[in-house]
Amino acid sequence: MNQIEIDAIQQEADKLTKKFKDQIEPLQKQVDALDIQVQKNQSPSFSGSKQAQIEQVIKKADWITRYKETKRGGVIDLKGIDLMSTKEAGTVTRVTDTIQPGFTDFKYVPGRKLHIRDLLPQGTTTSSTIWMPYEASITNGIARVAESALKPASDFTPAVVKWTIEKIATWIKFSEEILEDMPQFTSYLTTRWIELLKQVEDNKLLYGSGNSDIKGLTVSAAAYVDALASAAVDRWMVLDAATTQVQVANYTPNFILMHPTDVMKLRQTRATTYEYIIQPGAPIMINGAVVIPTSAMVVGDFLTGDFAMGAQLWDRKAANITLYDQNEDDAKYNRVLAVIEERLALVTYQASAFCFGNFDAALAVGSA
Repeated sequence: MNQIEIDAIQQEADKLTKKFKDQIEPLQKQVDALDIQVQKNQSPSFSGSKQAQIEQVIKKADWITRYKETKRGGVIDLKGIDLMSTKEAGTVTRVTDTIQPGFTDFKYVPGRKLHIRDLLPQGTTTSSTIWMPYEASITNGIARVAESALKPASDFTPAVVKWTIEKIATWIKFSEEILEDMPQFTSYLTTRWIELLKQVEDNKLLYGSGNSDIKGLTVSAAAYVDALASAAVDRWMVLDAATTQVQVANYTPNFILMHPTDVMKLRQTRATTYEYIIQPGAPIMINGAVVIPTSAMVVGDFLTGDFAMGAQLWDRKAANITLYDQNEDDAKYNRVLAVIEERLALVTYQASAFCFGNFDAALAVGSA
């Protein structure tokens, strides 16, 4: 037998082998499917929650109930129970299962209902400094002049004071994911953190030192001067005297700012016969000025004045939030930097338009 004959026989054998495999493969698939079905039929059928399925298996394990007598163990067959699944048995995965969970509103401590800037006239500026010309001194020689007599001279000295624009700012960082996963977070930033900025602004507008800082109204205001000289002085009398001090300077006091605790003490003022002086629930007004409770005031302090004429707030840059994702290494960590800031100046036109004092000191002096 030569090589040509051998090659021909080999080719014929290869053809028969391939034909045999082509016929066997479909049969093997059918056998595999039947085997899988048989295994499924042999597995116990359970329903209910995962815990309920396990309880059914335990009930069917008779050796457990006889263990005390026989002391012989057995097998707990958990085949057919998906112990690794985090979804309850019998539930079906739906499209809604992939939807992000709903969020309630982002909860936080409420802010102040009223801010100091709400009481003041406001303006805008493009400058870094507010220049205020004012009358430093005056010589008033106005008088009646007789016929052909010399008219009296008058004079004044002008001056200028500069009020610098100051910045109030902060920054916070957070992940990009929180912006994507929590729609309320953007609203939280623009409400909660602007509110916190305004609370710091309140403190500066009231108590700013003026040294490389906003000069607050309590710092610029005229100090309270006792004019009572009465042993029976109370808080009501002190505030009446303070508003009168503003009126003497030819201004009209329209507000009295006090801490809520001090307003409570004022409400509880009673006559010698123990009836309340102020009708419960009624707005408190003293000498034409409305009492405004605000937690921005320090307990024990009071400030009254002509807020419409005595001062003005100037905004160079209104309160805003700017987001950056290219700061330092934030991009590597998917972090976002939020900068919250504003630039402003408070100009007090006349110190005597305001009166600032403390109840402990005023009551002690008034009772002397």
